[in-house]
Amino acid sequence: MDYSLTGLLPRGRLLTVIAGNSELQERAAFKHTCLAGAMTDALRERGVPDPTARPAAELGVRAFDDAFDLWSDPAEQRTLADLARRTLDELRAAIATLD
Repeated sequence: MDYSLTGLLPRGRLLTVIAGNSELQERAAFKHTCLAGAMTDALRERGVPDPTARPAAELGVRAFDDAFDLWSDPAEQRTLADLARRTLDELRAAIATLD
């Protein structure tokens, strides 16, 4: 059975519970916002200008979220880092088509 990393609920059930609970949805959104904010701050500290830092951080969080979903599958053999790089590359390619 595909279990979440918490080990409490099968992953599909966990996602269903979150989808049906506004408080859990808010908590997940808050965690996403905090992570994106921390990444934005780190990019700014490295000299990345704000108009670039914010969307870059959001894309980084999106890549992490997508990679984490793939990585949490027990059948997945790749590392979280490899999956995050792959998903970020896919997002970059998608953005390039907008030009």
